[in-house]
Amino acid sequence: MNRAGGVCLLLLLAILALQKTQEGLAPELLWMCHVTSAMLALGLVANLAPLIVTGFLCQAAIALPAYVLHVATSGHTSVASFMLHVCAPALGAMAWWGKRVPAAIPWVALAAYQLLIAFSQAFTPESLNVNLAFRPWDPLVTFIPWGWPVRALNLALMLAQLVAARWLWNRYLAKTAS
Repeated sequence: MNRAGGVCLLLLLAILALQKTQEGLAPELLWMCHVTSAMLALGLVANLAPLIVTGFLCQAAIALPAYVLHVATSGHTSVASFMLHVCAPALGAMAWWGKRVPAAIPWVALAAYQLLIAFSQAFTPESLNVNLAFRPWDPLVTFIPWGWPVRALNLALMLAQLVAARWLWNRYLAKTAS
């Protein structure tokens, strides 16, 4: 089941990569949601628990909520993007069902996001603002001055989401399957 789910995610990522490339938006593949989908997919295919749990937690705590906000504010998405954002957390939850999320995973996820910000600044155009590497989220950019305080707030909010998702999972879902 896990391998088939991983292959499914890899196929969705390939379709999304093709779409993004055709639209001239290939740098958007560095968004955390796509990178952690790939991490989760590889973890499922190779049965690597650290990749599965990190990818799953990022998908559940960060990627899915951010995707919902994006669609709500922009009003657009693609079928491949929708399928990826729904399937990745669902497949991750099924693969991790009954297991506890280790305490270090939110910190690993936050460190991975910091690396993605650096990659985004180096390899993506500022106009795409991949991983909010260049300015705050577009709907808030006129209200929030950019700088280190906003970055620190963004990281604190992400960490809070990751820790809360981990706590909820460990408190309610890991125990139900034990």
